[in-house]
Amino acid sequence: MPPKVRFTKEQIAEAAYNMVKKFGIDILTARNLAAELGVSTAPIFTAFKNIEEVQEAVKERAKTEYRAYIEEGLKHDIPFKGAGLKYVEFAKNEPELFKMLFMGRDNFESIPHYHPGKDISAEKVLNVVESNYAKDKDSAMRLYNHLSVYMHGFAVMFAQGNSVFTMDDVSRMMSEVFMALSAKEKNI
Repeated sequence: MPPKVRFTKEQIAEAAYNMVKKFGIDILTARNLAAELGVSTAPIFTAFKNIEEVQEAVKERAKTEYRAYIEEGLKHDIPFKGAGLKYVEFAKNEPELFKMLFMGRDNFESIPHYHPGKDISAEKVLNVVESNYAKDKDSAMRLYNHLSVYMHGFAVMFAQGNSVFTMDDVSRMMSEVFMALSAKEKNI
């Protein structure tokens, strides 16, 4: 009898993450994951209660990767802009993870959190907008919301492989929209 192949929970989650990163969340079934590992489904269900728990582990890992992008963006000379650019870059570099986190059917709660993510650093970014551009909280939030939707549009185009823009184009266009919206705010 051949020896049993043993996988740790972390190894199974890593294999699942790599599958999703390459092929998207819809590929992640117990049968497909078992085939990837070269085992039956038994080791998966020894480590995890169900496939949903595996999917949750994959999502948590993807969120960690996304947060690293946003934290890097917040180091930009203009943190608000840096976070937006990193959001788009995440979509460009990790399209399947982006789709899972921000375009999934079950992500209705995420809609107001496009850029850079209310749960991650929105308050930090909003404070920068308020202080650097002499905006009150309401004005900063309006600006943030407008640009969040705008940047999400770029991100979706990159994630779908349909973007005709470069990251330099995205940066320039983001600045143009920011300046136009800021000027509009002054005239209100």
